[in-house]
Amino acid sequence: MKFEKKDLENHLVELIAETDQNQFNQYKSIAARKISEESKIPGFRPGKAPYDVIKRIYGEELIEERAVEELINVIYPKLIKEAKINPYGPGKLDEIISKNPPKYKFIVPLEPVVDLKDYKNVKQAYKLPKIHKKDIDLLISDLQTNYATAEDVTRESRDGDLVAIKINALLTNPDKDEKADVLNDTPHQLILGEHKEDEQFPYKGFMSQLSGLKTSDIKEFDHEYSKISPYENLQGKNVRFSIEVQSIKELIKPELNDEFAKIVGVESFENLQQSVRDQLETNKRNEYENEYFDKLLDKITKKATIKYPPEMLEAEVADVLNNFEKNIAQQNLDFDTYLKINNREKDEFISKDIKPAAKKRLEQALLLEELSRLENIEVDQKELQSEYSKSFIQMQSSPDYKKLQKKLTTKKMSDALAMQAASRILHHNTLDRLKQIANGEIEESDEINKEKEIDSEKNLSNDL
Repeated sequence: MKFEKKDLENHLVELIAETDQNQFNQYKSIAARKISEESKIPGFRPGKAPYDVIKRIYGEELIEERAVEELINVIYPKLIKEAKINPYGPGKLDEIISKNPPKYKFIVPLEPVVDLKDYKNVKQAYKLPKIHKKDIDLLISDLQTNYATAEDVTRESRDGDLVAIKINALLTNPDKDEKADVLNDTPHQLILGEHKEDEQFPYKGFMSQLSGLKTSDIKEFDHEYSKISPYENLQGKNVRFSIEVQSIKELIKPELNDEFAKIVGVESFENLQQSVRDQLETNKRNEYENEYFDKLLDKITKKATIKYPPEMLEAEVADVLNNFEKNIAQQNLDFDTYLKINNREKDEFISKDIKPAAKKRLEQALLLEELSRLENIEVDQKELQSEYSKSFIQMQSSPDYKKLQKKLTTKKMSDALAMQAASRILHHNTLDRLKQIANGEIEESDEINKEKEIDSEKNLSNDL
């Protein structure tokens, strides 16, 4: 078999293979026999009809099509081996160049290739944010609010009150063909004075307009949105608001003591404070590490060379899109409705939102896979067993557990859990090693070990 090899863009290879005409004729005979075996030809047992009879009934073209399939199944694996390439997945027959002699063109996707360059020189300090007493107090205050009782009041509203309102809002100078309505009898409630720094709707600082009002009061005022407002359709525009107070309730909060802690489900107020601290530390660490590793991986990705075929990105795009659709389904939205609400076209949304996210996720995954190989990251069996046990307990408590039992055998379920557990541990250990490198921890420990070796050698020479 003769072949030509040509590297294409996008990590693809073109292979043109030429086989012997006699070999192709042999496969035409094999194809004709298989057609005979699959069909009922009068006067002949399955597989025994002569070639000319099959050709007369089914035509030369069908026999040749089946012969090509049979021949490719045999020559393609040999072609890949002789061409010395590592395919990512099955290639495709791109063109039948000629039938005499038989000449075929294949396009083959290659396995991804990652060169991390000098990744060990990429540095980024790792500094976990501290948890302050005010953070703990704020979260406990939110808990206290959740367990508060609400009583209607006739006085003017003040900080700490739960105020329910109805909002109407209009653009004062709408553009041509732009609807003036922004909000129409939209219900909204908030606790005055709480979480001012997080206020977003309908704009930051809105709650200040509600202080000093009474039930049934109506208040009108204007607000000009900044040019960097998170509401893109309102950036730089003036909006006239009209709010009507529906109710004002004073919140009677329970005292912060051991009794309150027991209501929450903790033995003492001291334990509640510790529990809140632990929760905040976990949340802050997760939030910090997500941002930390995202920035660090971006730095390494920019310096690295990462090559992969289009099929890999297409699969990643499909997976990211599928996850997105599942997420909005939890909000009782289907994909088409989401696109209509946000005035987006499907192709444009996939191209601008889904594809960049998929590309980033794919490249970071390939980068981490190569890093784990270079750094010889392994999975400890005790750690794997512990992670597997946690996963199994969580799965048993899942509402879908019985459905999984019906679909999968115990062994398949166990194997899948073990694979997922091992993957999570490997991912965690790889990120941990990356942090040690970027934060200079490995270099520091290496220097300490070198100093110990030097001291040991000095001591030995002194003894001698």
